[in-house]
Amino acid sequence: MKKIGFHSCITSFVSAVVCCMFILAFAIPNHIYAATYTVNRTVPDDNNPGSLRWCMNGANFNPGPDTIVFNIGGTGPFVIAPIMPLPVLTDQAGVLLDGLSQPGSWAGANPPSTANLMIVLDGVNAGAAHGIHIWSSNNTVQGLVVHNFQQDGIRVQARPDVSQNNIIYSNFVGTDQTGTIDMGNGWNLQGLWAGIYIICTPGTLGVAINNTVQGNLSSGNYAEGIGIASCPPGDVGFNAVLFNYVGTDIAGGFDLGNDHDGVYIGEGAHDNVVDNNLISGNDFEGVCIIGYAEAVPPIYTYANSVTNNIIGLDVALAPLPNTRDGVSIGVYGTWYAGGFATDNIIAMNTIAHNGRNGVLVWESDSNTINADRNAINMNSIYNNNLLGIDLDDDGVTLNDNGDPDFRANEDVNFPVITSAVYSAGQTAIAGTLDIDTDPTQATIEIFRASPDPTGYGEGQVYINLTTPVSSGNWNITVTGLNIGDYITATTTDMNFNTSEFCQNYIVVTGIEEYKEVHVPDQFQFGLSRPNPFTQTTSIDYAVPRESKVDLSIFDISGRLVTTLVDGVLMPGAYTVPWRGYDTEGRRVSPGVYICILNAGEFKAVRKIVFAR
Repeated sequence: MKKIGFHSCITSFVSAVVCCMFILAFAIPNHIYAATYTVNRTVPDDNNPGSLRWCMNGANFNPGPDTIVFNIGGTGPFVIAPIMPLPVLTDQAGVLLDGLSQPGSWAGANPPSTANLMIVLDGVNAGAAHGIHIWSSNNTVQGLVVHNFQQDGIRVQARPDVSQNNIIYSNFVGTDQTGTIDMGNGWNLQGLWAGIYIICTPGTLGVAINNTVQGNLSSGNYAEGIGIASCPPGDVGFNAVLFNYVGTDIAGGFDLGNDHDGVYIGEGAHDNVVDNNLISGNDFEGVCIIGYAEAVPPIYTYANSVTNNIIGLDVALAPLPNTRDGVSIGVYGTWYAGGFATDNIIAMNTIAHNGRNGVLVWESDSNTINADRNAINMNSIYNNNLLGIDLDDDGVTLNDNGDPDFRANEDVNFPVITSAVYSAGQTAIAGTLDIDTDPTQATIEIFRASPDPTGYGEGQVYINLTTPVSSGNWNITVTGLNIGDYITATTTDMNFNTSEFCQNYIVVTGIEEYKEVHVPDQFQFGLSRPNPFTQTTSIDYAVPRESKVDLSIFDISGRLVTTLVDGVLMPGAYTVPWRGYDTEGRRVSPGVYICILNAGEFKAVRKIVFAR
C-alpha cells in the first residue's frame, strides 16, 4: 500500500475549521492585557470562569502574552475530558499553558524521568480532535498529560503569519499520568498522527520554525512519537527535539513504543535538530528522515541533524530495540521507499540492538542524487540485526575499482585496512582508499569493531580519524586498542558521503617487541611488510621453544605456491622474505595470496597482496 500524498500530506483542515467554529460559539472574557487565567475545575466545556475552555478563549482574544494556570482543589490527578475539540491557540503574542502550576506537579529531571504531572487531558470523548492545537507563536505548553485523542496529542500548525518560538516542555503524550501505561493518541487511524507534531498541511502557505520539543515523554501513539513535516508550499525548519523519551515508559526502561517511528522528519522539513533523546522500542524506525518521491517535483528533506541520541537501548544501555532500523534515511516502514533525503548528519549517537540496520540510506531510482551527502560520523553502532551502516538496503556493498557507482551516498568505497600493529600502548594502523573524489579531502574514521558474521562488523567505539595522501594511502597511530581487538573504518568523502563499515581487521603485536628479548614468551605471527608489495615483502614470526615450523604461501584457490620455511627452529624471532616467486622460480601473477604459519600447536593466517 502506498501513502496518498505521503504521511502528513493525507491530513486536511477539517478539524481546524471545526475548532474555530467552537471558539466563536462562546462569549469571550473581558480583555485585559497580558492576563492570567486560572483553571479551578475539571468541567472543560462550559463558558464559565474557571473552565479550561473559558481560559483558552480568554487568552486567544486578549492582547498580549497571557498565562493559564491550574489550581484545582482536592486530590489529583485531575482529569479534564472535553466532549468537543478544545480551542485552537491563535494569539500571536502567545500563552503559557502551565500544567506545572497545579499544586503537586513538577517537571523533575530533564528528560522527565522524575516528573509528576497532575493535569490530564483525556480526549476519549472529544471526537475527531487534536489535544492541544497551536496556530500561533510564542506559546509554551508544559506539565500536561495528553492522551486518548483521535488525532495528534499536541500539534503545532504552520500558518501564513508564522508559527514560531513555541515550546512543548515536560508533557506526557500518549501515556497515563504515571508514564507507564499506553493510552496513545491518534487512535482513529484515519491519518498518520503523532504524539507531538510540527506540521504544514498540503496547500498551506504556512511556516513553522524555531519551535522546541523538550523533556517530554511521547510513547504509545499512532503513528509517530514526534513528527516534523512540511508539505509545499509550506516551510517547516529549524525546530529542535531535545532530551525527550520517545517509545519508552517514564523510567526509560520499558517498551511503550509508538506504532510507527519514534521521530519522523519528512516532506521537505529541513535544518531540524534531534539531540540527546532516548528513542527506543518503536515499531518502525527509531528516527526516519524521508522525502516524497511522487510529488512533482519530488520533495527533498534535507540538512537535519541527529546527534547524541540513544537509539535501540534503554536508559541503562540494555537492549530495547526499535523494530526496524535505528536511523532510516529514505525508507519509511515496510512499504514506502521514497529516497529524496540529502545532506543530513547522523553523529555521536549510540545505535544498537535494532531489528535491522543501525543506519540505512536508500535512494529512489528517480535520479542518482536523491540520497547523497548524508554524513554518518563518530557514532557507536553495534549489535544491530543486519549491518551497522547499509547503503541501498542490500547487505554489504563491496568496493569497486575507481568507485564509479551512483546510488545512496554515491556508494562511496570504504577504506581497506592493511595493517594494525600494537606496540607499547599504541597501535599503528595503515590502509588504502580508492574513491572517485580527491582522497586528501576525505576522512577515515577508525573504530573498535563489534564483529558479526558478515566480517564487516559494526563500529562500536570511535577511536580517531585521519586523512589519506594523494595516492589514497593512509596511516594513523592511536591509543585505546589492545592485541586481539577487531577494528573497522568508514570513509566520508569531500561531499560528506559516508561509506559502510569496512572489513574487520585484527590488532596484532609488532614482531619488533620479540626481537628485543632473547627468548620469546609466545608464538607470534607478525604482518608482512610492505603489504601490498611489488618487489619483496618481509614476514615476521617468533617461536618460544624448539618447534617444527612450516611457513607457506597459497593462492586464493588453496593451491600451494611456495614454502618459505620447513624445518625445526630454535626459540627466537625470525624474518623471511618473499619476492613473489613460486616453487618453480616463476614470478606469480598480481593478486591476493594467503600466508599460513604452522609452528608446533600454533597456526595463524595472513593475507598478502602482490601488486606488481
